[in-house]
Amino acid sequence: MIDGYCGALVGIFIFIAGIRAARDTINPLLGQPPSREFVKQIEEIVTSYDEILGIHDLIVHDYGPGRVMISLHAEVSAHGDLVSLHDIIDNIERTLKKGLKCDAVIHMDPIVEDDEETNRLKEQITAFLKEYNPDLNLHDFRLVKGPTHTNIIFDVLLPMEFSKTDLEVKQYLSDKITALDPKYYSVIEIDRAYC
Repeated sequence: MIDGYCGALVGIFIFIAGIRAARDTINPLLGQPPSREFVKQIEEIVTSYDEILGIHDLIVHDYGPGRVMISLHAEVSAHGDLVSLHDIIDNIERTLKKGLKCDAVIHMDPIVEDDEETNRLKEQITAFLKEYNPDLNLHDFRLVKGPTHTNIIFDVLLPMEFSKTDLEVKQYLSDKITALDPKYYSVIEIDRAYC
């Protein structure tokens, strides 16, 4: 009798070990979320360069040791020298590869910092957003002026577990922006946080 019980017990141990081994193998193959520490290290490295004004749209693809790929958008001055900025982006990609053992692709987003109207509207819309929910952020803010209206274009970053729909957020902001001036037309892109 004891042989049967021992055999069943060994079978259970083998079954549990098999499930753990499969989970440890499948998670990296399917991709797994990065740790907060890893994301913080990326942000610190990229923003340590004076020419980088901010980052957003960070995506980390972690397929196990030696197979980590990241992409992000780095905000730079719209008035900066393109060749010089490209060189800095290349240096950041190399620093990330050397320091964090990951391959990086960085997209440059030029932003205007010295336009009074753009800065004023960005502050007002950021205040509307924080009033709606303090966890929300915006980026890629710009104005495109036309003869009959002005497009206010920006992205809103929502946390992964945000309860409101994209449409509700867009409608709230559009109403607030139109109340500022009926000639303002909002073009809002909703992003979800990946990490």
